[in-house]
Amino acid sequence: MRVVIAGGGTGGHYFPALAVAEELRKRGHELLFVGSKGGIEGRLGFPADRSLLFDYTSFRGKGVRGVSALLGYGRAAVELLGILKEFKPDCAVIFGGYSSLPLGVACALKGVPLFIQEQNSVPGKTNRFLSRFAVKAFLGFPQAERYLRCECLFTGNPLRREVLEAAERRDELRRRVLAELSLEEGRKTLLILGGSQGALSINRLVEKAAPGLKGKPLQVIHLTGYGKEGRLREVYAGSRIPAAVIPFYGKIWELYAASDGVVSRAGALAVSEIAAFRLPSILIPYPYAADEHQYFNGKFLADRGGALLFRESELSVELFLQGIERILFDIMERRKMEEALSGLFPPDGTSLIVREIEEWRKRRS
Repeated sequence: MRVVIAGGGTGGHYFPALAVAEELRKRGHELLFVGSKGGIEGRLGFPADRSLLFDYTSFRGKGVRGVSALLGYGRAAVELLGILKEFKPDCAVIFGGYSSLPLGVACALKGVPLFIQEQNSVPGKTNRFLSRFAVKAFLGFPQAERYLRCECLFTGNPLRREVLEAAERRDELRRRVLAELSLEEGRKTLLILGGSQGALSINRLVEKAAPGLKGKPLQVIHLTGYGKEGRLREVYAGSRIPAAVIPFYGKIWELYAASDGVVSRAGALAVSEIAAFRLPSILIPYPYAADEHQYFNGKFLADRGGALLFRESELSVELFLQGIERILFDIMERRKMEEALSGLFPPDGTSLIVREIEEWRKRRS
C-alpha cells in the first residue's frame, strides 16, 4: 500500500503516528509523511520514505494571527492536492492536531480514503471536523465515539514497540535502571511525571509533601522539567529521601519498568503507558486541557479501579500522602489496581490499527 500519514505538532500526536508508521514500514508499505516545520516532527524527523514539512502553526487567537494560520493551512492543502495526485495513495491516516488539518482537507477534496486515530477520551477539533469524511476512527478511549461522525473501533492508543517490549522485560530493566540512577532495589520506587515540560504545580505539591514521607521505605524518580530540578534535589535531601531528580529522560519506558507506582498528569499516552505496565497511579489532570480531556482520560481508569484521580484544585498535601501510601504500600489496593489495568486496553493497538487498514485494502481489491 501507499499511505500518507499526518500527525505531530506535539508529542501526543507525534508518537502514536510514529508507532503506526514503524509498523507499516515493517510490513513493507510505502509512506509519505506530512507535518509542520514548527512541530516536534520538525525537530525529531519521521521514519517515512518521503517527508513534507509545511510552514503552518497552531490556530489560536483572532485577528492577524488567526488569519495567518488559516492562510497557512490553505496554502498547504492546495499544495497537497498536487502531491496526492502524484503519490496516488491508497489511503491516509491522520492523528489529530493542527499538523493533520491540511492533509485531511486535501484528502476530503481529492476523495482519498481517510482514517483517523484519536488519542483522547474527548476528541480535538481537527478530528471532530474530519471525522465526517473518514472511513473509520481508531479510538484510544471508547467514550470518544460519541463525538465522531464515522464508524469507530476501540483499539487503545498505538504505543511504540520499545514501550511494549519494556513492559515484558520489567525485571531486567528495573535492575539496570535503578543501578544507573544510584537507587536501591529493596525500596518501593515512586515515579513522578509532569509531562515533557514538567509540571510546576506538581513540583510544588511534592515540596510540601516530602517531609511527610521521611522515614518511609521508598525512593523517588522525579522528572521535573528543565531548570526546575535544583530546588527539588534540596527538598529530597533535606527529607532524607533517596531520589533521582532529572529534568528529562528520553526513554520513559525504562522509568516505568523501574517503578512501583506513578504520580502523573493524565495525557492520553501517559495513561495508556501506565496501564500497559499495570502501575498503580495518582493521576492529576492538567486543569487547562481542552474540554477537560485529561480529566476524562484519567476517569476511564479511576472508574474501573485502576487509578486514583484528583483534580488539582482538590488535592491537599494530606490527600496526596494518603494516595502515595495506597499506591505503594497497601497490598490489597495495589493488587486491585493491577488487576483492573489488566485487559483495560487492547494489548497492541499499533498492530490492530495496521491490520484493520490492511484488511480494508484487501476488501477493496
